[in-house]
Amino acid sequence: MNIVKLAVGINSVKDLKSRQEVKRKQYGNNTHITRLFPKKHSELINSGSMYWVINGFISVRQKIIDIKKVEHDDGVNYCHIILDKKLFETQVIRTRPFQGWRYLSIEKTPQDLSDKKEINGELVKILKELCII
Repeated sequence: MNIVKLAVGINSVKDLKSRQEVKRKQYGNNTHITRLFPKKHSELINSGSMYWVINGFISVRQKIIDIKKVEHDDGVNYCHIILDKKLFETQVIRTRPFQGWRYLSIEKTPQDLSDKKEINGELVKILKELCII
């Protein structure tokens, strides 16, 4: 089981990486904070990934290391999804906008790009936007 999430305000994989470096300094790890706690959290930890949607396309993933309920200073419980530092570019798949996050079944997950065998993910995204592929 995996999660797919919109990378709001992010324009590229490079942009996501630099934003996460800032958060890593703040929290000591790659923490994505959300309000809702996944019911299938035990299926996600150490075997699932967060697939990021950038500009309407699933483009990159990160392994999910841990999921924690954390009470913030305002007394509200939040979900901290701890992600691996490494980003894996994937096949690009167009997706419709949605709020929050969605589960992504194993059958529907895009394959990782191999640097030697696949075309660069950004190029594929451009070709799909132009309806060439």
